[in-house]
Order: sequence, then C-alpha cells, then structure tokens
Amino acid sequence: MLRKIICCSALAPALLLGFALPARSQSTAPSTQAQAEQSKQVSGKVTDIGSDRRSFSLEVNDKGSKHTMQFVVDNTTQVQGKVTTGTDAVVQYAPMSDGKLVARSVSAQGAQNGPGR
Repeated sequence: MLRKIICCSALAPALLLGFALPARSQSTAPSTQAQAEQSKQVSGKVTDIGSDRRSFSLEVNDKGSKHTMQFVVDNTTQVQGKVTTGTDAVVQYAPMSDGKLVARSVSAQGAQNGPGR
C-alpha cells in the first residue's frame, strides 16, 4: 500500500506537467510575431490581375534586372488607391510556408496614364 502511494505521488507532478506543456506550445503569438518579422516590401508595375481578382503580378526592377513576382490577395489585404494593370504600386507582403507570397497591403503610386486607368 505504501509503495502505491509513493509511486502515485511521484507520478502526479509528471502528469500535471505533461498536460500543461502542450497547452503552452499551442500559443499563436510566436507565429504571428514570426509572420510580422517576415514581412517584406517591393515596388513595381502591376502587369496582370487574376480573373478572380485574388492574385496579381508585379514587374520589379531589382538591381537593373527585371523580373515578375506573383502575389495572392486574401481577406486581410488592404488596397489603397485604384490598382489596375499598368499601375505603379508598393506591395507589403509575407512569404507563406507553401511558397506563395500573400500581399498584406497594395498602394497605388503616382498618376495613372491613359483612359480607364
């Protein structure tokens, strides 16, 4: 009987710690902070907007070399100004674990050229 009490009293703290540790590891604060640290900014010209209006392409000039970046838009993306094909824009974005670049904000820059822009 004494062995059972000693054994149970030794296991009780281990069980309590075992249940407490997973609860702390599920905290979302570190992932939110990590996403904020990964946020980047780029500017360029919008070359294409997806037919579903949930994605767009931006041509950027990086040290004299032009290349196109693809972005997706979600419900939290903030758009400032009128953004159409041909618009110069600044995009703040975050790379996701699946490789997609999620636009956090898109800001139209400068005057638009031509009709309908």
